[in-house]
Amino acid sequence: MLQKWITSIGLDIGTSTTKLIVSKLLIANQQNQFTLPGCQIIDRRVTYASSIYTTPMLNDVEIDVQRLTVLLEQEYKNAGISLDQVEAGAVIITGETARKQNAESIIHYLAEHAGDFVVATAGADLEGILAAKGSGAIERSAETNAVIANIDVGGGTANIALCQNGKVIETFTLHVGGRLIRLNSDGFVTYVSPYLTEFLKNNSLILREGEKAAFEKLSSICQLLAEETVNYVKALNQNSSLLVSPHTRSSIHPETIMVSGGVGAMMEKQKPKTVKEVAIHGDVGPLLAYHFQSIEVSQAAETTRATVIGAGMQNTEVSGSTVYIGSKRLPLKNIPIIEIPVQQEEKWNPQLFQERARAACMQASTIFSAEDPPVAIALSHFPYCSYKMLQELAKIISDEFIACFKGAECLVVLCEQDIAKALGQALAKQRKELEIICLDQIDFTHGDYIDLGLPVAGEAISVSVKTLAFSS
Repeated sequence: MLQKWITSIGLDIGTSTTKLIVSKLLIANQQNQFTLPGCQIIDRRVTYASSIYTTPMLNDVEIDVQRLTVLLEQEYKNAGISLDQVEAGAVIITGETARKQNAESIIHYLAEHAGDFVVATAGADLEGILAAKGSGAIERSAETNAVIANIDVGGGTANIALCQNGKVIETFTLHVGGRLIRLNSDGFVTYVSPYLTEFLKNNSLILREGEKAAFEKLSSICQLLAEETVNYVKALNQNSSLLVSPHTRSSIHPETIMVSGGVGAMMEKQKPKTVKEVAIHGDVGPLLAYHFQSIEVSQAAETTRATVIGAGMQNTEVSGSTVYIGSKRLPLKNIPIIEIPVQQEEKWNPQLFQERARAACMQASTIFSAEDPPVAIALSHFPYCSYKMLQELAKIISDEFIACFKGAECLVVLCEQDIAKALGQALAKQRKELEIICLDQIDFTHGDYIDLGLPVAGEAISVSVKTLAFSS
């Protein structure tokens, strides 16, 4: 059995804190006479965890890139690793920090300076997924067959993921966090997030910057925020003024609710009794944590570092049982994913699939830049595939791809089933001028982009599916 350890990092730049982990992932190519060859990550170990830093800011809207870079370089030295040793992982800007005016340029800068193959990611949905991985919620859902909700509450947002059978089935985000209301040491309000305005008004509460905060008022606000969050998670409410983006709440009711993040970490502490005790960190985090605890949700096994552990240890996958790599371009970063259902009808219909493929490729050609490869075609709803269907599928994909991306020389195709080698060979025969990369067992449900790494065990390559959706 061929095995290889790779180095992965996770860097989480949040509204209030920044932290980094280094982990080792053991990838094994497992094969015998009874099974298809398959690569899996069989061991994950955190080898270094940084201190938790206050996120360096120049002012309310600008992250201090220079101080962040110095911090990162020092942490690499502390961990005893160099840039060329890093092969996987994620840089993720989370919470309100992702909405700062220079977040996009920073995350691309960090991606270039954090290692040879580090994923640059942002976006509330992915943050919730990574936190659910790092907190243990996804693993617990696989072990218990129950629906587990993980609420990752940080400084600016609460990112929620519902998990079932080891997968995330629903995500959404609320404007709930410890630093949405800030206080000085004398108990005066220094900041009230505009995201709370409608919520406070609807509950007949007014909190203004400059006023001396009353403990009872702060307690009422934090109680309402915790209850609003949990009631929406339980599907008791179908809407909330605190939603970061529009969301239609399903009727799925979680059996267990876990809380991670910085606020989750404070749930085990005693209730603050005075405004001074509330304002120990300059915000209402301790009081918000108490009110989450009081409505009988449980503290996650991993809290403060849940997102960064999810980013550094859990975000990397390997490419599946069979692959077809007809290109020397690896590694590749930030390839947009376009999903095309193979079969939405009762049986395979080449004409209808071609219409879907043409529409998806034409739309993508007007949206994405002329990089090569321009997109990765992700084939979903893939039934049993006969030889004849495979050939028809390959011809339609290559024809429509070439028609819409005339200058492209590389075609990337993603499948959920073990069919990549056969489909890759069929595509290569259709278009000898095209470089073909065909991968299988890729879960692209929650991804907008994909990174493809270098081979890590035999033919298999490391893969990270992510989002680069920046908030305005």
